[in-house]
Amino acid sequence: MKKSVKSMNEEKQQERVKLEIRKTEELYEKKHLEKTVQIIKENIKEYEAKQKEISAETEDLYDHYHSDNPELHNQLLVSLDMKGIIYRTLFKNTNALDKPYFGRIDYNEENDNQEFSLYIGKNGISNGNSDIIIIDWRAPVASVYYDSDLGESYYLSPLGERIHINLDKKRTFEIDHSQLIDFYDTDVVANDEFLTKYLAKNKEVILGEIIATIQKEQNRIIRDTPWHSIIVQGVAGSGKTTVAMHRISYILYNFKDKFRPEEFYIIGSNKILLNYITGVLPNLDVYNINQMTLEEFMLYMLDKDFNIKKRKFILQDSFSKIQPNRKDVTLMRLKRLKGTIPFVKALEQYLEEYETNYIPTKSVNYRGQIIYSSEEIKSLLHTFKDRSLGEKIDILNKRLQNKVKLKNEMLGEEKEVIRAEVKKYNQFFGKKHVKIDVLEVYESFILDAKEHREKYLEANIYLPEGEVFQQLLYDLDHKVIDIYDLSMLNFIKKKLKISVDYEDVNHIVVDEAQDFGVMAFYVLRQLFPKCTFTIMGDVSQNIYYDTGMNDWEALQNEVFSPEKDQFYVLAKSYRNTVEISNYASRVLRKCTFKTYEIEPIIRHGKEVNLVEVKSEEDMVQETVRMLKEIQEEGYNTTAVICRTVEETLTVSELLRNHVKIEQLEKELDKTTFTNGIMVLPIHMTKGLEFDSVILWNPDTNRYEESDADAKLLYVAITRALHELHIVYQGELSRLLQ
Repeated sequence: MKKSVKSMNEEKQQERVKLEIRKTEELYEKKHLEKTVQIIKENIKEYEAKQKEISAETEDLYDHYHSDNPELHNQLLVSLDMKGIIYRTLFKNTNALDKPYFGRIDYNEENDNQEFSLYIGKNGISNGNSDIIIIDWRAPVASVYYDSDLGESYYLSPLGERIHINLDKKRTFEIDHSQLIDFYDTDVVANDEFLTKYLAKNKEVILGEIIATIQKEQNRIIRDTPWHSIIVQGVAGSGKTTVAMHRISYILYNFKDKFRPEEFYIIGSNKILLNYITGVLPNLDVYNINQMTLEEFMLYMLDKDFNIKKRKFILQDSFSKIQPNRKDVTLMRLKRLKGTIPFVKALEQYLEEYETNYIPTKSVNYRGQIIYSSEEIKSLLHTFKDRSLGEKIDILNKRLQNKVKLKNEMLGEEKEVIRAEVKKYNQFFGKKHVKIDVLEVYESFILDAKEHREKYLEANIYLPEGEVFQQLLYDLDHKVIDIYDLSMLNFIKKKLKISVDYEDVNHIVVDEAQDFGVMAFYVLRQLFPKCTFTIMGDVSQNIYYDTGMNDWEALQNEVFSPEKDQFYVLAKSYRNTVEISNYASRVLRKCTFKTYEIEPIIRHGKEVNLVEVKSEEDMVQETVRMLKEIQEEGYNTTAVICRTVEETLTVSELLRNHVKIEQLEKELDKTTFTNGIMVLPIHMTKGLEFDSVILWNPDTNRYEESDADAKLLYVAITRALHELHIVYQGELSRLLQ
């Protein structure tokens, strides 16, 4: 049925009105942006002058500095603090100049007629010292932009109080080089259309826009309370690493009184990943965060109790030492034992026996009377069961000395006599600073587990046969140690010795958590009982199949508290094209373990490119052709992914004669992520992403049809943002067919 002329005229009129409103709004937003940019430029000029002034002042104080002058010392400290504040403020303004903000919300609070119009950016910016012109994305009210639809809504204060509002407008901006490119109003910010626009760009651009495109499910995790731990299962490309970095920034911004940057630790599985993920922290206004591999962290905590260099031990890498298709059953069983909770539970039982034998619990007689009964001693040990052996000894000695003192006071003894009598008992239960070699205790435990397996089985702690422990003793005797041994040494130190090494840790973020056995997390919880954790990982990417985690159940139920701590699932992938995600899903469907299905954001690209060649020379030529083509397309980051370290070194040399390859460090784990072409083994690409990926020769010899190899290939495939190429010789792995 045709529309009437009147109806058509009304529609045209409505369109004209909309266009006029749009023009008016656009003019307003352009003027507002110009004004904001001008304020930022004035701020930059002001803080550059202040920086110059404070630098000169600090330099002058250094020139006249004398450590014996307390006043000068304090002035220098104040000057250095001020210099840091000015630097960070200048950095925030400089960083905001190109794209000052990305969002706007208009709202009024419940029972309040005042209208608020807030612009939200990566950095909070003020006009002078008080007038805030851009709200920091971490501010509680900014969550409205990420989470709320128009109409009645609320946001949470840092203390968890609900603040009810009525949201009138939610606007998203596209700004580049301080110029307004586009804007639109929406009920669902960062929807698929908006997100896809940015995901289609190269990797560097994507990282620059990430705060503007945080999704609702990601925002919930970022802003969850820091008073409990969280575990996040996130499929490849779900943004879990980015979420973790933003969560650190959010916590430090909103809970300054409770959390300090130097008490935060980011734990990763390798240095290249750590350098990659923590590179964004200065842009998130985060400084002085500790970042280490788990091996480095455990050695750092052991400190002088186990110096790996002085003892001439070799730290074994769990991945590079494993060759494809290795069949050594004893070594495999040992690896599987080490990552489990029964392994550390057995040590826990052994240390309880060790303590019982170390501390005398017989009643203490003094002047013909029992002044400290066996029952009292055992009761105190139970009351302080979570304290170390050294602390228990110290408490027992002080308690006994106090009883001796009271007894002598009742007898009316002179003060000198009382002091002398009390002194006799200052080490009755032993010295509080126990001289214990943690490695010797560990070796004695292993020997005990080997010879008295039935004792542990009676306590419902399952341990394998003695040959596994014989292999472990052999490794230690030959100076070979790994992350799980280091964890056990830390556990021994914590349980037996008085130490301040475990005190200044407030929050631990573990990325690629599935790479570590659940035992490592059990130990971390024991070492830092008051610490909270952010655990990020994907069990489908567990490349350390025998020692890592293939599900989250034990971590959730035996290490953390299901009632208190939170478990999240991030199922949507923002990294790969649909074609690459579907190809990765095909690999996972051939596995026997529980998998988390990928929900790719709708962004199409090229089909996965499979190329069969007849020789290694052909494979080199074909790879070089692909690399040149990729560079011509304007992509900045490309990875050629190999199976092993040895293959990586060989392929790197083969390609280097034809194209520019980024240099690998002699110690591979010290290599840093960079633009250009990188040749890497699979295990070092964990957590990274590249515009394009070429998978080198994934044939049936390199990748069996097994769960372990499926996870490796899944990791390799999902590193690619836009293009995935597979070049192979012979028969392609059945996992990829």
